[in-house]
Amino acid sequence: MKESSLVKRYAKALVMAMDDENEFRRVQGELGAFLELLAADEKLRVGLGTFLVQTAEKRKALKIVAERMSLHPKTRQFLLTVMLENRMSYLGTMVRGLADAWYEARGIERITVASVVELTAKQKERLRRNLEAALSRSVALEFGLDADLIAGIRLGRGSVQYDFSLAGGLKKLRETLAGER
Repeated sequence: MKESSLVKRYAKALVMAMDDENEFRRVQGELGAFLELLAADEKLRVGLGTFLVQTAEKRKALKIVAERMSLHPKTRQFLLTVMLENRMSYLGTMVRGLADAWYEARGIERITVASVVELTAKQKERLRRNLEAALSRSVALEFGLDADLIAGIRLGRGSVQYDFSLAGGLKKLRETLAGER
């Protein structure tokens, strides 16, 4: 089985088990904190990910960590399942794919927005409403800054970029002029 389909299957299964966005955000955050712990503790990372440690010992270690971190029951169950199925090496990729799985499962379009300056709350809300009307579906906007745009914004929807910036306009003009010679 390809790694990407395996990772997507686990991420999708976890988000389908979520009752609401608050629960999803909590579990997502806890999994991120667990990954940080694994990055800092080589013995734990290797112990949970190897065939050389007995399953009973892995369960004990995971239980201790879960209790100390006060993990949500769904976070605990997900980590236990990943560990028991010997998929700990994929955990980081699974966690990085959770947001996409969440949006896909709920029919939400994920759009990145780059601007030179931080947009106001009113501008963000107007942009969200306009995009939802244009796409006829809910959208989740992720905002970032990009000084190279000079002015305007750039929207990313999957692998497609829509450039409404001064830098993008100048680039198109340059390409047009270069093509006419």
